[in-house]
Formats: sequence, structure tokens, C-alpha cells
Amino acid sequence: MKAALWIVLAGAALLAKPAAADARFPNFADPHLVKGREVWLGTCKACHATGVADAPPVHDRNAWRPRLAKGKEVLYRHALKGFFGPQSTMMPPRGGNDKLSDEEVKAAVDYMIAIVK
Repeated sequence: MKAALWIVLAGAALLAKPAAADARFPNFADPHLVKGREVWLGTCKACHATGVADAPPVHDRNAWRPRLAKGKEVLYRHALKGFFGPQSTMMPPRGGNDKLSDEEVKAAVDYMIAIVK
């Protein structure tokens, strides 16, 4: 069951198309966050825009509050290695896109943090 869910999420992530001008997802001047937005739109948006698989939606500050309290390094680790949490929460490694580098994944995490702070 978990393997099938990983496959579905990975497929959704790969099929998600970047939307460079999507106003719901802000631009930042910092080049690191610009890269993070690009990665996020291409991979992470598939789940984090709407809460698929109980992923915390990027605009839901209440959902992010306990996650942010754990610290950035925990968020990086969960994004890089994957995570199964309570209540069916899951995060596939690298958002299901194994082509992403560590730095690209971290930039996407930093982009989400910048939105919810």
C-alpha cells in the first residue's frame, strides 16, 4: 500500500507543471528563494498547494507552526529522506523527484518557510 502511494505521489510530482507567473505563490528577490520557488512549482506544488496526503498546504500557517518549531534541519531531513508521520502524513524523498539535488530540495524548503513566516 505504501509503495503504491509513493508511486502515485511521484507521478503527480513529475506531471506537475511549473507556473512561473502564479500569483498565489510569491516571488522573492533572494536568488536562493527564486530557485526554491522554481523547484517548488515544478515538484512540491503537486501536494503542498492543496494538502494531498496530508501535506501541509503552503499557505496554512497553523499547519506549519509545529513543523517550524522542530527546526529547519528536521524539515530538510524530512524533505530529503522522506517521512511517515501521524494521521497518514507522508513526505516522499525529494518530493518524489530523485533528480533534485540536496541544494534544490533545501531551496524549496526555504521557499515554503519564507511564505509561512
